[in-house]
Amino acid sequence: MKIKYFLLLFSITLTNFSRAQQDSVPVNTKDIFMYPASDSVPVFNLSPVIIIPEIHFNNYRELKRYWWIRRRVYKVYPFAKLSADNIEKLDKRLAKMNKSQRKHYMRIVKLWIKKEFEPKLKNLTQSEGRILSKLFHRQTGYTVYEFLKKYKSGWTAFWYQNMARLYNIDLKVKFDPVHNKEDYWIEYILQKAFLDDILEPQPNKLGYNFMDLQNKWAPPPIERHLKNKILNLKKQRSRLLHQKTGNDKKR
Repeated sequence: MKIKYFLLLFSITLTNFSRAQQDSVPVNTKDIFMYPASDSVPVFNLSPVIIIPEIHFNNYRELKRYWWIRRRVYKVYPFAKLSADNIEKLDKRLAKMNKSQRKHYMRIVKLWIKKEFEPKLKNLTQSEGRILSKLFHRQTGYTVYEFLKKYKSGWTAFWYQNMARLYNIDLKVKFDPVHNKEDYWIEYILQKAFLDDILEPQPNKLGYNFMDLQNKWAPPPIERHLKNKILNLKKQRSRLLHQKTGNDKKR
């Protein structure tokens, strides 16, 4: 009797909950499982939860470098995202134009580049300019050099590249988190900032998957432990060999 009473109470509670949900939020019929006995249980689709494990640093120097990069990424990312949004609109408009219309429109684009893009490069420090160049490639799929060459002229791109090199900035640099550890740090910083609503998310145009990067650059704790253990054993072995060599020389 107690079990029947409990089941009855549970079914009433579910029915009341379902009615309350229907009164407040419309439920899609596709999200309800129907049973032969005419009972229904509401099933709601929840957004996927992304868990990013903490990044692992080998020493304090790497940690310090990470925080140094993080500050600059937060500063220059909005510029890279804004550029990507404008370039996407630009490409869509150019695709609908004929040759003469494109020629006229490209003059407007060159003025926009001179007004909007050049001052941002001039006001950045060398380190911020290098990171912006990488993020520009991440957001647009173009290097800064390729962008200037396509939308302005080859001579302009060449001239800007030579000027940038005076400040240790390479406009041909590419964002490569697959092979470059610091680029992986930049991607990690972005993903964390997206989850924490610090920066507005925007997918990359380079086709890599962040989860695959994690498997490469951030191995599981057990794997890291084994690597550290092997490294310590190698250090002990080299120390013992060094001591043995020193004793042999004394003899």
